[in-house]
Amino acid sequence: MGAGIAGLVSALRAAELELNVVVLERGKPDNYLCNTRLTSGIFHCAMQSASLPVQKLNEKILSNTSDFADPDLARVVSEQAMSSIRWLQSQGARFIKGAMPHYEYILSPPTLFHQNEGWRNKGGDVLLNLLERKLSTLGARLLRNHKVTSITRQQENSYVVEAETEDGNKYHFNTSNVVIADGGYQSNESLLKHGVSNQPQKLFQRNAKQSLGDGLNFAQSLGAQVDLKQGFYGHLLSRDAFTNDQLWPNPWMDPLATAGILVNSKGIRIADEGFGGIYLANELARSTDPLDAFIIVDENAWNTRGRINMQSPNPKLIDVGGIHFCSNSLIDLAQQAGIDANALQSTIQAHNEAILTGDFSHLIPTRTLGPQPPLPISGKMYYAFPVCAGITYTFGGIKTNAKGQVLNEKDLSIPGLFAVGSCTSGLEGGKSFGYVGGLIKAAVMGMQTAQTIKNHTTHCDQDEPTTTN
Repeated sequence: MGAGIAGLVSALRAAELELNVVVLERGKPDNYLCNTRLTSGIFHCAMQSASLPVQKLNEKILSNTSDFADPDLARVVSEQAMSSIRWLQSQGARFIKGAMPHYEYILSPPTLFHQNEGWRNKGGDVLLNLLERKLSTLGARLLRNHKVTSITRQQENSYVVEAETEDGNKYHFNTSNVVIADGGYQSNESLLKHGVSNQPQKLFQRNAKQSLGDGLNFAQSLGAQVDLKQGFYGHLLSRDAFTNDQLWPNPWMDPLATAGILVNSKGIRIADEGFGGIYLANELARSTDPLDAFIIVDENAWNTRGRINMQSPNPKLIDVGGIHFCSNSLIDLAQQAGIDANALQSTIQAHNEAILTGDFSHLIPTRTLGPQPPLPISGKMYYAFPVCAGITYTFGGIKTNAKGQVLNEKDLSIPGLFAVGSCTSGLEGGKSFGYVGGLIKAAVMGMQTAQTIKNHTTHCDQDEPTTTN
């Protein structure tokens, strides 16, 4: 169920293992939109190169997630990160090497910085088309315009999957194994209210807007254990992204936030900027008003951190007319942006004193130094950028073990039911909203799931689709 990278990797590997495979995809056109097509294409493991020693990758996953990650899942992803890339290369996938250490494997042609439909014929788009062609050569089928409407369990190892096309035709598939791979629930406001944000309509959908959590709901109806409170992968974006298409899915505003401060209109800091943009996006999403936030920096930060990588805002945000405020007076800056001037001055003074003394303990909230230390806000020109939380995919979802098997409330596997990719939980999230990497997670667990199915069955018995009026 689902033909993004997680679904197609698991399907193709299963077909290689001589299993009978059908992929059901709700999207209708050849280039159906999904997050894989929009990806920047970096196959990293917890912001590390997948080629690093397994132990180092494992330690990084656990530290990034503040030991939230399931140890077995962390181990499997660490052990198989590099082999999953090699397998993709054996299928014909092409990678290039970027300038940063964790940019060692970037899908080619690259889509590191793209706007709107700049993803076409690049990166993830090329990869999905390649995997589909390979799937076809092995006799497997990808059926577009087939929206799964129900998954029912007939007996211990027998399922009926019902799908419906746009014209109302219904198809039933009898199978021994079901793999749910339809992405997270980032575009389902009702599910987001369970732990991501009380005001999900104020989060910017920095994604394909196709993932509604249908697979999660089906799995839960079959007794699966789910966790919806682990946050999401995303970034701080210009608030203008809601009305200016040139400001999504890039540029990120994260580098500026970690250089300066993130405040609300009361002039009060919202969260610890040292934990980075993904953490800040999550904290903003959980705040009283996710659309009441401003990044405050000076000209030094704007001209240095504002240009730190290809997704950074300087000069892209200015070039496309993104709203921002600048002034050589903090009082004037505050008045332009609608921020309490006195409170902002006090907040900046405390920020600058902490940097000068090296003591951040008195700040509320406290300030972690992080990989990119804070910069003083004291230049001749000051900047204020209204920002929002941009959500890419959710960390929570269906609980699985390291074999890809869906677990019930007693942590026992449900026979024949599997889940892979962004619809699953247990690897990313925790109090630090730790990020491991959507692409590497999908590739590793897709291959792992196919092997598990092969190990448990000789073949998947499956009827041809039957139409009911």
